[in-house]
Amino acid sequence: MSDDEPEVIVSVDSHVGPRLVEDLRPYCPAGRLEEFDTYATEAAKVLETISGVASYLFEHPNFGTPGHYDSAARLRDFDYDGVAAGVIFHASENFQPLPFGELFPGDKPKDRELVGAGLAIYNRWLADFVSGEPDRHIGLAYLPMWDIEAAIAELEWAHEHGLKAVNFPALRAGSILEYNDPAWDPFWAACQERAIPLVTHVGAAGNVNYSGPEAYAIKMVETGSFFSHRAVWWLIYGGVFERFAGLKLMITETPGNWFPGLARELDAGWSMFLGEREMNAAFFDKVPRKPSEYMHTNVFLGASFASPFEVQQAVEHGFISQLSWGSDYPHVEGTYLNPEESDMPSVTRLALRNAFCDIDPEAIRRMVGQNAIEVFGLDRAALEQVAAEIGAPTMQELRTPIDRDLLPARASAHAFRSGETGWS
Repeated sequence: MSDDEPEVIVSVDSHVGPRLVEDLRPYCPAGRLEEFDTYATEAAKVLETISGVASYLFEHPNFGTPGHYDSAARLRDFDYDGVAAGVIFHASENFQPLPFGELFPGDKPKDRELVGAGLAIYNRWLADFVSGEPDRHIGLAYLPMWDIEAAIAELEWAHEHGLKAVNFPALRAGSILEYNDPAWDPFWAACQERAIPLVTHVGAAGNVNYSGPEAYAIKMVETGSFFSHRAVWWLIYGGVFERFAGLKLMITETPGNWFPGLARELDAGWSMFLGEREMNAAFFDKVPRKPSEYMHTNVFLGASFASPFEVQQAVEHGFISQLSWGSDYPHVEGTYLNPEESDMPSVTRLALRNAFCDIDPEAIRRMVGQNAIEVFGLDRAALEQVAAEIGAPTMQELRTPIDRDLLPARASAHAFRSGETGWS
């Protein structure tokens, strides 16, 4: 491709928030409507409480986009940013919960059957949401992972109805069977057969109650790294990628350079057993290769609002083919900023330039789109046509440094990190 042709940009991190009553209630089975309406009433009270405590979020421009729940509006926002396609997680910035799910952080829904029914409601809405532009929407199915057979059945339905991947929850004690348990093998086989990747979004697992003014900082360190990365070593050491070589795992919204460090750490743990290989023969039957080798074939990272340092690390450490960029649309910490004036430049396009301007073109092309196309099995030709129609960034644009003094006032600091630490 020439430097003046539009590039295919795929965000591996975006969010959607269908409204409980207006959007999801029509998908509720008749026998659940009374329970649904009771839940929706409670959810409305919680939303009112949140709006009083966190009014700054409701005043942010991103709260105003109907792209939270409207497919056409969402694509207009993507067009503005030059994004051809996006992976869709739940939990948008409009604070709409999954049906029958937790209302306050830390809530533990007691009725798993009811929660499973809520996930099915959401999946059926999402299947219709993505159906209008299936090349541009990468919907993630939410599954009842506490019941493997039910999860497989819902996975099969989701695949048949256009959802392209699975929201893969981080391990948590007492609710999900450990991922190295052989009981999961039929599930891994079902995913591999349908080329469905597993996608974990960080920040959703922990094993303690966080409190005090330092709570969020501690939670961010724990749930944004260790807890959310756990599936990597559970699947590798459990021999899952050895048995299911076509299975793919992506850990999303993981800023930082954790990938090469974790590869070295897991290799070191694996190598400790080499001296007594005969004694540990069962382990090496499961994991005959170094963990880093599995990471380079089966594990991928979604670098939401990636910084120049992070993409440079991918080049220097040889994991260009593992890193995919994400916008975190429409979260306020992401790269999308709902324009307050008609002539406001796209913050996403500026953030892309900030992150990638010093990188080789082929590396840029991989990390902003091609890796995601391969992981999620997307139609590149169709997305090239989309990129041309929406005037996506060209390679020439992506390689042009930005003037930080001209950034829109409300552009997120997360989107313009430049160094290994800090916001310089």
